[in-house]
Amino acid sequence: MLQKILSNFSEDELLTFLPKQSIDFAVNVSSENAELSKIKLAGIVACTKQVEFIFNDKLRALLIDRLKPQLFIELFPEFELSPHQVSPKHYSAAISWASEDLLKFSEKIGLQEIYETESNNDSEVDSISRVEPNYALYPYQQEISQNVLSSLASIPRNRVLVHLPTGAGKTRTAMNIASEHLRANKSNVVLWLADREELCSQAYSEFEKAWQSLGNRATSLYGFYSNSNESLGGIDSGFVVGGLHKFLSLRENDTRKLQLLYKELRKSVTMVIFDEAHKAIAPKFCEVVNDFISGDDFTADLIGLTATPGRSYSAEGLSEEDKELADFFYNNKISMKISGYLSPIDYLVENGYLAKANFKSLNYDHSGIAAYELKDSGGTETMKALANNIERNKIVLNTVMLECELGSQIIVFACNVEHGVNLATALAYKGIKAASIDSKNDSIESRRAKINQYKEGKLQVLVNFNVLTAGFDAPKTNVTVIAKPMNSLVQYLQMAGRAMRGFKSGGNKECNIYTVMDDIPEFQSVNIAFEYWNDMWVTTEEVK
Repeated sequence: MLQKILSNFSEDELLTFLPKQSIDFAVNVSSENAELSKIKLAGIVACTKQVEFIFNDKLRALLIDRLKPQLFIELFPEFELSPHQVSPKHYSAAISWASEDLLKFSEKIGLQEIYETESNNDSEVDSISRVEPNYALYPYQQEISQNVLSSLASIPRNRVLVHLPTGAGKTRTAMNIASEHLRANKSNVVLWLADREELCSQAYSEFEKAWQSLGNRATSLYGFYSNSNESLGGIDSGFVVGGLHKFLSLRENDTRKLQLLYKELRKSVTMVIFDEAHKAIAPKFCEVVNDFISGDDFTADLIGLTATPGRSYSAEGLSEEDKELADFFYNNKISMKISGYLSPIDYLVENGYLAKANFKSLNYDHSGIAAYELKDSGGTETMKALANNIERNKIVLNTVMLECELGSQIIVFACNVEHGVNLATALAYKGIKAASIDSKNDSIESRRAKINQYKEGKLQVLVNFNVLTAGFDAPKTNVTVIAKPMNSLVQYLQMAGRAMRGFKSGGNKECNIYTVMDDIPEFQSVNIAFEYWNDMWVTTEEVK
């Protein structure tokens, strides 16, 4: 129905739904010489904007406002009008009604499935549920779990960092540890901290699965992140998922009642698990962590989870921040080293836990980029220049097109917000089911809906800027295209890892990781990256 609606719009009307630079971009990077037809333009809009027509108030209103009278009465027969009776007040009434009943509106334009998928995920974050007691660990995960519990029992060494490669199951391993802790005492409280909604949502749903198999009683699961309004009052046992930004806001709140609830929770928490623990020493985050692990009348164990146990990479060696992170966890890192393998990555790939990563370079003619455009070494101007380079974009799009023909599920990392929108538009222009996702143009609801579409295979390509680097679990992803120049080893590994889920965990035997070569420092060896920070963790314990 949406396609039918859009096909009745004029070209000028259709162009109001897309940034002009995105259409120009799509035409310029295409090898086709034909003019952009109205039918093709309608298809591009339908592909890239269907989610926004449901969740974006402005675009939804624009869609209704552009309806011809005949199409208006077909879409809204309840008005019982003839075409000549349709007036501005009817359009206003339809726009108001649609904003109040997104489900029925999505049914009218044939997008009910998208809305229901998002609704089943709850537009409001799940905040509390009752979990009643099939969750296995791989052998190396079992050993990691046992070593962590043994280490925490060795007081005063009650801090430990778990170091596992991306895709090796840090979350599942940690859930086993958390469940063991909760089983030990019915009054124990585990607090899971993360800085992004995707990480928090993943932890929330993962604990539900874990406790059904590992629990010895019913327990409570609380979500306090994103748009949750759940109160922190009365939490004296169970599992709490806390968003760091939400906790920072609560910590700094002047309301006495909220301060009291926060203080009471601090006394109740007996174990803190910090996801993406290389961020634990960021000043504000560190304040939150210290609130829960060190007090005059209470103390809690601290477990960090990371694939990159450092803050930065430098050819000159470890930085002060790296050393600070190691000190924060008492130089106590538990990792894995498998006898007969130079790197645990090789073992994990050979045994199907991780996909074999084929790192491929995408080279292009740099002559079209003037030196002055790269003067800020990876900053805003550099990103803008690279995002607008036609030759660079052609090789990215051609690579994605070839992988699409092979049936791949692809994540693309763009240089900036506009680059992400442009690439998705160009792919839709080529007939690929693609969408872009970013924090500027997407609401919480549209972001979730697009991610769900991608996970269900309804989108073949998801182009993103600064959204899907961590906490994103889509096992069928077998290709990543890193079109954003990186000088951060931590971020590069997180991007590459999105495609590395092995077939034993519902992923793939092999994956392709494409990196656009821009003469800016990048890293293409996960093995080297995994070993880089080991020297500073002088008390590292290893799984053998």
